[in-house]
Amino acid sequence: MSESPPPCRGRLCIVSTPIGNPDDITIRAVATLRSADVVVCEDRNEAGKLLHRLGIERDLIELNEHTDERATSACLELLRAGKTLALISDAGTPLIADPGNALVASAIGAGCAVDVVPGVSSILVALVRSGLPTEQFLYAGFLSRKKIERQRQAQRLALEPRTIVLLDTPYRLDAVLSALAEVMPDRRAYIGCNLTMATEAHHYGRLSELREKFAEQRFRGEYVIVIEGNPDTRQWYAELSGYADERASTTSASQLLPDQGTSSRSTPDVSPLQSRGLHHEYYQRRRRHLDERRSRNKSSTSAQSNRYDYQQPIVNYTMSNPYQQHPSKQPKQGGNRPPRRSRKRWRR
Repeated sequence: MSESPPPCRGRLCIVSTPIGNPDDITIRAVATLRSADVVVCEDRNEAGKLLHRLGIERDLIELNEHTDERATSACLELLRAGKTLALISDAGTPLIADPGNALVASAIGAGCAVDVVPGVSSILVALVRSGLPTEQFLYAGFLSRKKIERQRQAQRLALEPRTIVLLDTPYRLDAVLSALAEVMPDRRAYIGCNLTMATEAHHYGRLSELREKFAEQRFRGEYVIVIEGNPDTRQWYAELSGYADERASTTSASQLLPDQGTSSRSTPDVSPLQSRGLHHEYYQRRRRHLDERRSRNKSSTSAQSNRYDYQQPIVNYTMSNPYQQHPSKQPKQGGNRPPRRSRKRWRR
């Protein structure tokens, strides 16, 4: 019989840090960092600068996308040992577009005490500075790095009736603005750059105007985009109702056609023997289909079915590949001395 794990006696504190202005840290956050045994950070250098500015020396554990699983296990061991851990990010409130969700979920599941020390957040700073409605808003996070998927996301966001807040990396501002302006060029928007810093800047206008503005003035820094919601909510509800109807039709079709890829677990009316027979029939059809394709390929000529003739010597391939053509070195006449090898010259 396996023994139950010991109760967690530690405490995990989620501490918010400044996003630009170093004075935007609370008194409670400083006291929590001083009382913590270990500080769990996203980047050791950034955390070291913050603690040095506050005059605090603590052991650091890096928790990011590269060390998530290993660091989470190490932190859980410390929490079970009764230690107090302070989780911080490079800037702002942890877990918002930052790693650490697995650690918090594991600490809650283990019964550890979890405290949240609130503070500044670039999302809320940009939202209240935008002048757009704040009664309801949607934090859409980061758009996809792939162009086609990013365009699809922009099309869905164009139907959203609530105010939209977006974050992204500094080098992708042009791509994000292009995708948004292509779908909703006349939508009002706000872009906050380097918020709470001495170089902060605020840009208002239509998405098409902002795209042209940032195409002329290159910006490389932290930014937040706030977009006005779609005033016509009928399009949004029509999209939702159409999605619900599609889900209902798909569900009904899967119930009526149990042999179209559904397992016997989802269709209890089909016995295991019948299900096995359906899968066997599917594989038989698949086998016949592949046999027909092979027979058609065999009927074609060898030149059409295969580009290279692998029965020929390998010389044929090397002669057709210019990257593998090397001039043969012949020994000098009048001696049995082998040819001299040229010395390699390394680039420096």
